[in-house]
Amino acid sequence: MNDSSPVDNPLVDEVRKLVSAVGGQAQQVLGRFRDDNPEVYQHLATAGNELLAAYRAVLAGQERRWSAPAPSDSERIDLDAEPDARPDRQDV
Repeated sequence: MNDSSPVDNPLVDEVRKLVSAVGGQAQQVLGRFRDDNPEVYQHLATAGNELLAAYRAVLAGQERRWSAPAPSDSERIDLDAEPDARPDRQDV
């Protein structure tokens, strides 16, 4: 086992403090912005939700295409077959 686990690492503690401080400042700024401009804040929140919904829809569609069975009209091509054994090949 490693003696310098991330829990006991002073660098990790400092990063946690920094993230906490920055997060707190961001919440204060956003809170003031929300209070001063409620309509703008609502429009931004709605736009963010719509972007997230569009992203989810794209991912869901892509996952359906990835997991869908192969189309039945596909043709298997044997690349290991000899050129003369391919019935559809025409020598030019």
